[in-house]
Amino acid sequence: MLSQKSMFSIKPLALAITLCLAVPMSLAQPGPGRNENAMQETRDIAAAMLKELGQTLQAAMASGGPENAIGVCQTQAPDIAKNLSLKHQLQVARVGTRARNPVMGEPNEWQTLALKQFETRLANGDKPTDIEYVQLTKSGSYDLELRYAKPIVLQPMCTACHGSSEQISSSVKAKLQQLYPHDKAVDYKPGELRGAVVVTRILSN
Repeated sequence: MLSQKSMFSIKPLALAITLCLAVPMSLAQPGPGRNENAMQETRDIAAAMLKELGQTLQAAMASGGPENAIGVCQTQAPDIAKNLSLKHQLQVARVGTRARNPVMGEPNEWQTLALKQFETRLANGDKPTDIEYVQLTKSGSYDLELRYAKPIVLQPMCTACHGSSEQISSSVKAKLQQLYPHDKAVDYKPGELRGAVVVTRILSN
């Protein structure tokens, strides 16, 4: 497997041959120039999404409990992703291993591959902070598409909405049923992979 340094130093013609490369963070060494800056910016955007969402959820839980936090995931989380997407002219989203909202949370093919790799690495004892997924693929005649994912691991406070039936109160269950009639995002345990923040962007040649 190529290191990330190799990926970003290969000439565009060669990249057409070495498409769809997945690089774990432990091997990632971005190459020089514009692509290195784009890679670091992409990491920073994913981190910003996770940080803002976490802080917003914590504030909602503190002020109104789990019922209040459901509203954050329903409306504010998509808004955070949308604002970051518009600000940086790329696409930021969240996907889940089991979707709460099948319209927005279902992973596509490459995102499913990323989630499977995350599950394997977490099972092997890797820390979530040390894991990422990077893929470069051809987009159009000349451009490259950078696909990036960072795992979301369930935190203890999240079991109030994503845990077992015994952990979720009747009022939370009622609200989830109202907002997400096709909800599958339950029966998670703390530390288990919940999903990922995914970022997709075009690197123009």
